[in-house]
Amino acid sequence: MAADNGSEERAQKSLYRPENQTFLATLRAIRKRAGLTQGELGDRLGRTQNYVTAAERGVVRLDGLQLRDWCQACDADLIVWASEIEQALAGRPGPKRKRAK
Repeated sequence: MAADNGSEERAQKSLYRPENQTFLATLRAIRKRAGLTQGELGDRLGRTQNYVTAAERGVVRLDGLQLRDWCQACDADLIVWASEIEQALAGRPGPKRKRAK
């Protein structure tokens, strides 16, 4: 595999993209809509309230299965979450993609 040598622009880490705040807000919204406190959600997940706080602030990043667990603990599912994210981000440009040669 050839070295990049910085000649190509690298994608910004998702942690630093503005869309990440929308992602985090949607996590909070799903929890609040379920009528759960951070502590109650933590109990449902087998985690602490601090874990939920950290996830909602973006300090802890959720993988796909953890996101599914979060949604299910809030009586929602990934389709609900994905629909909300897509609706919230509608019209915003995504990452630049390389064109196939």
